[in-house]
Amino acid sequence: MLEEQVATLTGILKNEDIKKYAGDSFYNLIKVVLFHDNGAAMDSVRDVKDIVFHIPTALFWDKMQRYLYGTFKSFDEQVEMSNKFSGDNVDYSVFVKRQMQLIDKIDEDAKVDCFANLTRCFLLTEMNVALYYKLANFLNLCTSEELNYIKDFGKDEKSNLNVMIASLYQYGLFEQDGAYYVLSDFGKALKADSLNFDEPAMCRNRILTYDQMEPLNIADPISVDEIQEIMNM
Repeated sequence: MLEEQVATLTGILKNEDIKKYAGDSFYNLIKVVLFHDNGAAMDSVRDVKDIVFHIPTALFWDKMQRYLYGTFKSFDEQVEMSNKFSGDNVDYSVFVKRQMQLIDKIDEDAKVDCFANLTRCFLLTEMNVALYYKLANFLNLCTSEELNYIKDFGKDEKSNLNVMIASLYQYGLFEQDGAYYVLSDFGKALKADSLNFDEPAMCRNRILTYDQMEPLNIADPISVDEIQEIMNM
């Protein structure tokens, strides 16, 4: 059943302007995806709500609506997205299914907006699909407070260690630069390609592939002898 729903949604994104499903008409999209119903079998918006809108389903489709309208500004962009997969329906269906799985995991509206920005970056640039998925997983891994910290942190800023940086360091989004801490290439990519995507300054030197990235600069673990030496000082 899920594969049929993915195929239906993929077909809509390839062939129909989702703007026609704006407002309450979005329930018609849900009706088509879930029940393959284009006709009068379930004409009432109330009927669709009554059948599918227990809380988990309601939350998923609320996020899906926010994501689709945040990602695609026109039908031309929907077509452009499908064209990135060279006409291979299987690959595009796999991509759509994975997007649905990622959206299902998102727990805040602000993260949905960040995911929409990331997908727009993938749509409008030459972003590598592997990096796209990696950054999408960072959005789920981080709290909104952590994402806001990265958003407000300067691309070339240096900072002493604090609790927020310590947490983000564990994720690989910060690294050491001498005695200070800076955004890693993963952190810079997340910032430019998602969190601050619409800022003009971010258009320059975006990180779009793994080939543009340097390995994380991670300090070696302190040895037992070094700990003993520190304690004896």
